[in-house]
Amino acid sequence: MQRQAITDLTETKMAVQLTLNGRVQGIGLRPAVARWARELDLVGCIKNTTGGVELTVEGCASAITRFEKELDSHLPQEARIEKRQRRRCTERGYTGFEIISGQADGPLATQVPTDLVVCPECLAEVSDETNRRDDYPLTSCTHCGPRYSIIKTMPYEREQTGMAEFPLCDLCRDEYQSATDRRFHAQTNACAACGPGIWSTDSKGQQLASGRDALHFAAAMLLQGKILGLRGLGGYQLLVDATSETAVANLRERKRRFGKPLAVMVASVEQAETLVYLSNSERRELTSSAAPIVLLPARTDSSVAPNVNPGLNLLGVMLPTTPLHWLLLQQCSGPLVVTSANLEEEPLAYQSERIGVQLKLVADLWLEHDRPIERPIDDSVVRWMAGRCVTIRLARGLAPYPLDLPCDEPLFALGGHQKAALALCNGRQSILGPHIGDLENLASRERYQDQLQALQTLYGIEQASFLCDAHPDYFTSQWAERQSALLETVQHHHAHIVAGMLEQGWLDKQVLGVAFDGTGWGDDQTIWGGEFLLSTATGYERVAHLRPFPLPGGERAVREPWRVAVSLVVQAAGKQAASQLKLTAEPIEPFLTIIDSERYSPKTSSAGRLFDGVASLVLGVTHAEFEGQAAMMLESHCDLSETGSYEIVLQAGKPIQLDWRPLVSQILKDRARGVAPSVMAMRFHRGLAQAVARLCRQYAPTPVVLGGGVFQNRCLVELFVEEFAENQQPLGLPGMIPPNDGGLAAGQLAVAVVRRNQKGAGRCV
Repeated sequence: MQRQAITDLTETKMAVQLTLNGRVQGIGLRPAVARWARELDLVGCIKNTTGGVELTVEGCASAITRFEKELDSHLPQEARIEKRQRRRCTERGYTGFEIISGQADGPLATQVPTDLVVCPECLAEVSDETNRRDDYPLTSCTHCGPRYSIIKTMPYEREQTGMAEFPLCDLCRDEYQSATDRRFHAQTNACAACGPGIWSTDSKGQQLASGRDALHFAAAMLLQGKILGLRGLGGYQLLVDATSETAVANLRERKRRFGKPLAVMVASVEQAETLVYLSNSERRELTSSAAPIVLLPARTDSSVAPNVNPGLNLLGVMLPTTPLHWLLLQQCSGPLVVTSANLEEEPLAYQSERIGVQLKLVADLWLEHDRPIERPIDDSVVRWMAGRCVTIRLARGLAPYPLDLPCDEPLFALGGHQKAALALCNGRQSILGPHIGDLENLASRERYQDQLQALQTLYGIEQASFLCDAHPDYFTSQWAERQSALLETVQHHHAHIVAGMLEQGWLDKQVLGVAFDGTGWGDDQTIWGGEFLLSTATGYERVAHLRPFPLPGGERAVREPWRVAVSLVVQAAGKQAASQLKLTAEPIEPFLTIIDSERYSPKTSSAGRLFDGVASLVLGVTHAEFEGQAAMMLESHCDLSETGSYEIVLQAGKPIQLDWRPLVSQILKDRARGVAPSVMAMRFHRGLAQAVARLCRQYAPTPVVLGGGVFQNRCLVELFVEEFAENQQPLGLPGMIPPNDGGLAAGQLAVAVVRRNQKGAGRCV
C-alpha cells in the first residue's frame, strides 16, 4: 500500500487515547493498529490490558481524525468492538509507534481470546519443502493457533501464556518485530529451532521417535488400523482410521464408548462432501475460525465405517484444527475418527503426568508435544436447523462466550449435573464458560472444581454469590450448599427458558417458554421435562405440561427405554395390552405390579422420556448406551415425505395437560398393521409439533421461546416452525447458547442479574 504521510509541519498537533473493549485480544489487532498508525505518520503506543486494548496516538490533528474515522476498516475481521472510550491526553513525545506489554489491573473487562483453527497460510508453509517451517506441526501466526488453552493470565501476552518457556530464535524474533510480517507480534510464534517439538511413545512412556519420524510413524500406525493417542490443542485425543470397522470397534471397546457417535476429521471440504451433504450455511460453519464439529446428514454410500455413527443418519465432521492434525491427514489420505482421550464418563485428559495406566493402554502409540495446555477444552459441536446454527457443545473456538448481562456484583452460576458448564459475572463482564461434562464421578467433579477456580482467577473474582439448580441431589447444588457465600436457586426449566430469552434479547418481556428435556426437579418435587412456563426473567407460572406417566424402576428407565414403553401402553391401553408387548426378553408382568408404586415408579412429565418410550415401540429399542440415544435414533428414522400425524389432545385445566394417550393408541394400531417404522417416527414428530403449536396459539401474541435438550432435534424444530407459522407470535429458537443443560448456567446468571436489577441491589445497569 502506498504511504500517505502527513507532512504539513504547521498543522496543529494533538494526542488521543482510545480504549477498545470486546473481542480485541489474540486476533492480531495490535499489529493491525500499529500498521495503520505508522502509515499515517502517527506516533504512540498500544498495549493489551485487563480493560481491553489501550492505545495512544500523537501527531497532526487531521491524521488523527482520519485514523479514528477509518480505524474499524483496518482491524482484523474477527475483531468485535463492544465499547470504545476516547479522551484527549497530553503529548508525551513518542518517536515511533510501538506495541508494548500490558499489565493486569483489577477484574478482567475484555474478552478472553478463543482458540483459532490453523489458517491456510500456515498450512501452505508446513507443506512447502522450501519453507523453514516445512512439516513443523506446531506453527501458528496472528490469525490462528492456541489462545484460551495456553493463557495463564490476562492480558494476552506471550510471557503470560504457556509459550513463555520458548525463547524466540533470531529468525522468529525478526518476524515478531517486523511490521510487514504476518507474524508481527504473534504471541505464539515459533519454529522447529526454538519452539515446542513432537515425539512418539509407547503405552509405557518409552520414546520411540521424534520430529518428522514421529509423525510418519504415527501415520503408519493409523494405516495399520491401530489407535493413536494425540496431544491436541486443548487436550489429548484418540484417533483411528474411520473407514475401518475393526479399528473403530477396537477403539469403542478400549474406551468403553459403545453407543455414542464418534466425530470424523477430514482434510478438506471436498473430502467432507464425499461423506455428508453440505448446505452453504453448514459449509461456512465447517470452515469458520472456530472449526467446530458440525452434525451433518450422512451419505449412505460413504467410506465411513457404519459403527462410527450406529443407527443414525447424522455424522459429526470437522476440519483439521492444527497443522499436526493436517499433516497426519495428508499421510493417511482418508478420514480419521477423532474423539476425546478419556474413559467413558471421565473428563478430557490434558496433562501427560496425570494420564492413568488404563487410559495409556487404550492407545497403541502416543504422539506427544511439549507446548503446555493451561486450560483443557474439548471440541465444539454445532448443528444447523430452521435457518440458524445451534450450539450443541460450547467449547474450543466458541468459549468463553460473552453474555450481554452487565452487573457490578460478582456472581457464579453453577449449571446442572449433566453437560455441566459455568457462567460468571466479575462485575465488568459476563461469560458462559466451556463445556466440562457430566458430573457422575470423582474425576469429573474434581475437573469441575478446578475449572471454577481457574475461571475465578482468570477473571479476577475474589468473592461471589452462587446460583445453582433447585435439584437437591445435583453435585453442583450440594457443593454450593457447603460454601459460605450467598446462594440462590433457580428452577431447572425456568433457567432453560431464561437462557433462550437472553439469546433473543427478551429479558424485559414475558414469554411462553416451552421447556422439553429429560429430567428436571419440579416445584411439586416430581420429575418435570415437558413444560410450558409463562415466564419473565425472574418468575414463571406452569400453565401446561405433558401428561405425567410412571417410570418403572426410576433411573433405570433412562437406559432401558422399553420400561417407558410399557408404562405408556399401560396408560393408553391398559395392562393387558402392555403384557402382550414383545419388546424385551424380560417378562413384562413384574413391572406391571410396580407401575402404580410412586416409590418404584416415580412420575414424570418428561418429553425426553416420551421420546424414549415411543422409540422403543416404533423401532424396538430396548437399551440405550447414553441418555438421548433412543430419541436420536427415532429422529434419524423419520420419513420426511410422510404428511400424517398422531393425535395429542389438549385437556383443559390449570395447568393444561397434553394428553399423549391417543398418540400411543394410534402407534399400537400402526404396529399391528405393519406400518413402516420410518412413517410412524415421522407421524410422532409431526403430531408433537402440531400439539405444541396449538397450545402456543392459546397465548398469542405472547412470544414463544424453545429450551431444553429435546430441541436439539432438527426434525422436531423444523416441523414446529412450519406449524407455528400461522400463530402470529414471535418465536425464539435456540442459537449460540446451548439449548441443553450446557446453557443452564447462562439462564441462572440472567435470572440473578435481573433480580438484582429489580431489587436495586448490586447497582446493576
